[in-house]
Amino acid sequence: MADVHPGDGGDRLKHYWLFGEGRAKWHTWTELYHHLVKYLNPELAKKVTEAWYLEGTGMHGGSDLNRVAHGHPPRGKVIGPG
Repeated sequence: MADVHPGDGGDRLKHYWLFGEGRAKWHTWTELYHHLVKYLNPELAKKVTEAWYLEGTGMHGGSDLNRVAHGHPPRGKVIGPG
């Protein structure tokens, strides 16, 4: 993914939240979003959160796999392709 703010430290922001000290501050999509919305407008923060969450965890924020990983039941009876 390209810098959030090319030439304005977006790469540093991504590195901090995905690989640096910021990574220890979030475990869920929502936690990451609440951190990023301090720096980005809400719509951009949602898009960036989804991209970085997928990159950092290998799961989409709203996926059944993610729900089960965080102790919630899947939306249906089967996880994955039904």
